[in-house]
Amino acid sequence: MSKTQNMREQRCKLIADARTIMDANETLDAEQRSQVDAMLNDADTLKLDIDRFEAIEKEERELKTSAGKEVREIEVAQKVEERKSKGIDSEEYRNAFDKYIRKGKHGMTHSELRDLNEGTASAGGYLAPMVSADQASLQRIVIDTMDDAIEFMDLATVINVEGQITLPTQNALGSASWTNEAAAISTSDNSFNQITLTPYKLATLTVASNELLSDSVVDLQGYMGVTFGRRFAQALSAAFVNGSGSGQPTGITDGATSALTASSATSVSFDELYDLFYSLKESYRRNGTWLMNTTVLSAIRQLKHSSGTNSYIWEASPIAGQPDTILGRPVVVNDDCEAMTSGLKPILFGDMSYYYIAMRQDMNFRRLDELYANTDETGFLSTMRVDGELTLSEAVKLITMG
Repeated sequence: MSKTQNMREQRCKLIADARTIMDANETLDAEQRSQVDAMLNDADTLKLDIDRFEAIEKEERELKTSAGKEVREIEVAQKVEERKSKGIDSEEYRNAFDKYIRKGKHGMTHSELRDLNEGTASAGGYLAPMVSADQASLQRIVIDTMDDAIEFMDLATVINVEGQITLPTQNALGSASWTNEAAAISTSDNSFNQITLTPYKLATLTVASNELLSDSVVDLQGYMGVTFGRRFAQALSAAFVNGSGSGQPTGITDGATSALTASSATSVSFDELYDLFYSLKESYRRNGTWLMNTTVLSAIRQLKHSSGTNSYIWEASPIAGQPDTILGRPVVVNDDCEAMTSGLKPILFGDMSYYYIAMRQDMNFRRLDELYANTDETGFLSTMRVDGELTLSEAVKLITMG
């Protein structure tokens, strides 16, 4: 048992004992009042110590994450160098790609078309270059826009893949048992399963006037990158939370385990949130995050502790840039989460890093010259392939409305 878990259990016992004394007596005498006050003071002291330990653990996790980020940046740099060797990110390819956006293949020279074809062509589409000498690339702008719009992706585990990928998952851990000398030892094996992530196609189409395309001052990659990024972000956010798994990612709501059913169809109590919190194993609680929509969060912020302290369970962060918390763990708002309505699952809590997102590294781009010719416009189609699924159902749990 971890030190913070032991302290939490001590604190819970103090609060429970204080409530027992108060419930057993209509009016407290001086000795009983002194006992209750001492218990609540000790509980408050433990809360401060718990917060200190968790702050240290948070800093340690961030240091580990930072180290992991440096490793990923090295891997990305290596992949960029590999792509350069293929000509996809050469200066010639970038220049040809920009001219293709503005004028199409018919406005390009033979040498420019040859440079453009260094990128793998697919049904008239071309790979958006990853890097650019003088400005952010189309694909980078799309990804940055998506990252800013989907806070959930910071919690999940994102991997770049070339195609379908199979991940092993552990269902049950084998056990050890006490045994006598020279006695037979029972066999106990871990139980494994596997999930297959198959990136599904997500597509969007935007239209630009040919006057805009001919204006060399306009940053077309920036314009289309932000447009595509926002559209992809909306679709991905909804899929990562509530996706059906049929032709799209399987949402975390579908993969999580229901910890309890609320007594009401339209509201939850502090005790029910408390039960959800402690329904997870300590290892998942330690890295746990709350996930809910804005309306649900508004209702939760009005709940108070049932310990008699008359304090709200919502704890605003005193540090700029740090998330607010419930029971010491951060809250992330995603308006694609379900509402507090009978049978729905509006509140999730757990270690979201067990949700894996598999993204194809390359993003496809296509210019449509003829479809909008009668309005003197040009269409631009972009596709990406993504899948996502919770790999361990016990790592994230939720409340089902009654």
